[in-house]
Amino acid sequence: MDFDLEYFFSVFPGLIQKIPYTLYLGILAFCISIVLGGVLAALKKSRFVILRKFAGVYISFYRSTPYITQLFLFYYGLPQIIVPMRSISAEATLIITISMNSAAFISENIRGALLSVDKGQIEAATSIGMNKFQTMKNIVLPQAIVTAIPTFGNTFVNMIKSTAMGFTIGVVELLARAKLGSTLSYRYLESYVAVGFVYWGIVLVIDFLQKRLEQRANRFM
Repeated sequence: MDFDLEYFFSVFPGLIQKIPYTLYLGILAFCISIVLGGVLAALKKSRFVILRKFAGVYISFYRSTPYITQLFLFYYGLPQIIVPMRSISAEATLIITISMNSAAFISENIRGALLSVDKGQIEAATSIGMNKFQTMKNIVLPQAIVTAIPTFGNTFVNMIKSTAMGFTIGVVELLARAKLGSTLSYRYLESYVAVGFVYWGIVLVIDFLQKRLEQRANRFM
């Protein structure tokens, strides 16, 4: 079968219409994961052993198992024993599971960024009378945020790509839109090449914005 250029280009308008929805899924999941990741990072430094153990097990599980396994467990598995979960929509399930998965990585990114700040600066801040809150606000966080921006950007890109798993549970995002079109037309190659280019374009834009953000952040250091 020849590559149909006319059909290939005709696929793009339908895919482009799905870009805002895909970004909505990724951005909402990212915002939730930042909060959850911060909580996990704090639990890892807790003085209570049980909280540190919980955070350690959570991070280990979500970093060690495939995302698709976590998605199916949450959508198909747990509702069999937890009745209220049966009312959770596929869209909400996708957002929640991406958030929970990414939070494990973000928590480690946050911890690494905080540890990257020179202890000498923290000691100097303490010596001039700054309390812990002031030191964190004025010394640690500004530097940690700059350090964390590249890893946060990479995590966000991975989250956008993870939304493609939504088609397995009925969420019609970019990949699902391409799959539906190819099922009707039998033009699988054209459809999947097109959706690949769309994802590529999204990631290039995110990378550009990330670099601009890094440049602006570095000006204040």
